[in-house]
Amino acid sequence: MRLEQLLRALETHELAGAPAPTEIAGLTNDSRRLAPGWLFAALKGQAADGHAYLAKAAAAGAAAALVERPDPGLDLCQIVVPDSRRAWALICAAYFGQPSRRMTLVGITGTNGKTTTSYLAEAVLAQRGPVGVIGTVEVRYGHQRRPAHMTTPEPYELQGLLSAMLEAGVEQAVMEVSSHALDQRRADGLALDAALFTNLSRDHLDYHGDLDTYFAAKRRLFSELLPQSRGMGKDPKAVVCLDDAKGAELVELCRSLDIETWTYGLENPAAMVRGLDVNLGLDGGLCRVVWPGGEFLAVTPLVGRYNLQNLLAAAALGLSLGLKEAEVAAGLASLEGVPGRLQRVPGPAGSPAVFVDYAHTDDALSQALGTLRLLTRGRLFCVFGAGGDRDQGKRPLMGAAVGRLADLAVLTSDNPRSEDPLAIMAMIAPGLEQAGSRPAADLGGAQVPGFAQEPDRARAIEKAIAAAGPGDVVLIAGKGHEDYQEIAGHKRHFDDREQAAAALAQRAARQGARHA
Repeated sequence: MRLEQLLRALETHELAGAPAPTEIAGLTNDSRRLAPGWLFAALKGQAADGHAYLAKAAAAGAAAALVERPDPGLDLCQIVVPDSRRAWALICAAYFGQPSRRMTLVGITGTNGKTTTSYLAEAVLAQRGPVGVIGTVEVRYGHQRRPAHMTTPEPYELQGLLSAMLEAGVEQAVMEVSSHALDQRRADGLALDAALFTNLSRDHLDYHGDLDTYFAAKRRLFSELLPQSRGMGKDPKAVVCLDDAKGAELVELCRSLDIETWTYGLENPAAMVRGLDVNLGLDGGLCRVVWPGGEFLAVTPLVGRYNLQNLLAAAALGLSLGLKEAEVAAGLASLEGVPGRLQRVPGPAGSPAVFVDYAHTDDALSQALGTLRLLTRGRLFCVFGAGGDRDQGKRPLMGAAVGRLADLAVLTSDNPRSEDPLAIMAMIAPGLEQAGSRPAADLGGAQVPGFAQEPDRARAIEKAIAAAGPGDVVLIAGKGHEDYQEIAGHKRHFDDREQAAAALAQRAARQGARHA
């Protein structure tokens, strides 16, 4: 590709060093993958700065480098920009032919609910044609399907995926946009048709530092990327949850930018798209969706009030993009479930109801347990822990959430990574006790509320399911769709759903032997 085509995508730049080449054979921000004739992007990361590899890039035959700080001693064309991460995203979009400008693209951000809402949005948009999805669980389009290694890919991979979708005849895409991606400018260069905000609560403070900085990153999707999308020829919509405290702030922002704004909610009567006459059960829920254009009944097998909120998000999105009520309702009803999001693990007759959920923050635990609390006839159990090498401040808060809402809990290991699992558990336990949950050696005969500790996650799941009765509900929280456990830097296969199914079978076998 001609270099001048890539440079036209930049808002501003200067050239330094060697004369500019005419052609660029490829792009990379990894000096180890660099080939002669390629452009190398020097990006600043948390662990390393790409500017330290400029000499290596020149020696490897790079045709040019994208930099913030040029090295005058190198015989290399250097494209000097104020922000190399943003410039890299814009160049990647140009390199792949601006794929997002040629498709319907939806970006979803928020602390909780992104993945479920992306599945619901996919189901709704699928009423109009094939849809691609980029998110926490996987990337899929057409016949392609693969696990995701990060929620929002780096710009080169992201733009390449959108281009591949178009080549496969997929002209609609839904993507989760993480706060990390927004802060690191991975999504810059996208032309969005809609941006959706679910909610904000404490998460990723190990990266962002504080809640205000965390929200500021998410806010960029609306304050910068939507106006940018309009400049790329789109008529972007903002879809915002008014039930969340930050929703009103985003609505005010978007309207000040003259962006068409749709609001939704179960609680706030000012929402444009509301859910009324709610009916919930362990097998799903329904509500009447009321909006300025009319009303319709929405039915879903997804469990819980907050999943109805996610359902309303997808409904508002579909309506904002011009889908008919019947198309929205059909799409919502068609989704059978979302991997690891209050996913029911089937068991033999007489088993407790067992759910696996990705909840790994105090707010997400409160949402999941609060949902199941309302639907539980017997006792509510929770198996949970906290990930290592992540925000330590949320650990006692997670314990407090479980202590308030669960009758019995098993505190266990999650992904301890490089930390000692017992040390992580020791930071969670005070939150349980402060909420009134009493320590117990095991769950048999434990006072309610009470909790036992078992660092082996498989045994913890088995203990909770063995102790639960036919009218009880067990929530296994923290890992959701993940099929691994990371301990001391090593990943091993571990799937909460598989472990729960095995524990349910063992429980049934013991019950059968007892009655034989």
